Amino acid sequence: MVKGLYTAYTGMINEQNRMDVLTNNLANFNTTGYKKEGSVASAFSDKLAIRIKDEADAKNADGLGIVNLGVKTSGTYVDFSQGGLKNTDLPTDMAIQGKGFFNIEHHDRAGNVTVMYSRDGNFSVTTAGELTTQDGDFVLDRNGGHVVIDPTKKFTVAADGSIFQDGQLVDAIGFTDFRQDGPDLEGNSVTDHYYNSLRHYGENLFMRTDNAVEIEPELSVIQGYLEQSNVSAVDEMVSMISVQRQYDANQKVITTIDETLDIAVQQLGRLQ
Repeated sequence: MVKGLYTAYTGMINEQNRMDVLTNNLANFNTTGYKKEGSVASAFSDKLAIRIKDEADAKNADGLGIVNLGVKTSGTYVDFSQGGLKNTDLPTDMAIQGKGFFNIEHHDRAGNVTVMYSRDGNFSVTTAGELTTQDGDFVLDRNGGHVVIDPTKKFTVAADGSIFQDGQLVDAIGFTDFRQDGPDLEGNSVTDHYYNSLRHYGENLFMRTDNAVEIEPELSVIQGYLEQSNVSAVDEMVSMISVQRQYDANQKVITTIDETLDIAVQQLGRLQ
């Protein structure tokens, strides 16, 4: 019976973790280029339940069968499927269609500089002509330097990221894609929208892991558009309702077991 309390408790914790992921997805519904997350649950290892008659017979304890102690959240994953495109008509807005990421030079609060990756093409041009994100990070070109243009002139961006002003090539945006190796968190073969070599960093950026292998991107850039998040508000709300119901069911199990234990202590254990 006490094992039942623990099992229901692990179920509630798992549903709470799922709710946190869903809430974060909904909070980023309008975030440009955001990729939704999901969680994966797995059961604890099965244990052999035994019955011990007394200390003298402990070595010959009878087996009662296999029991499981509950469920746990084994990890989260990111769904990199393509988001819808929104027309803004702004020349500094760029959307990636296909596989790949913008190369971004990120500066953290400690002053460290790291190359990050993003699908958010909501850019700005500084007075010095450098292309930056809305957080002030620099967009990198194909050579790893800052993308620099003449801020006083109009510019166009070709499908391959080449930037032209007055009909002349002035720079080219850098992109990176990664090979998808091995199974996903559920042990299944990877799909076209699953990257196991990237993880969310924050600020709508992704950082590479040690097993990341770069490959040639297969994409096209569309100027004047932004890629929207791939979060479906309806799907997330339906999932939240399901999570809440399962959480309530586990909570009811705990209440029922607690009431049963109370009867056992207060009534069955009372001396007559």
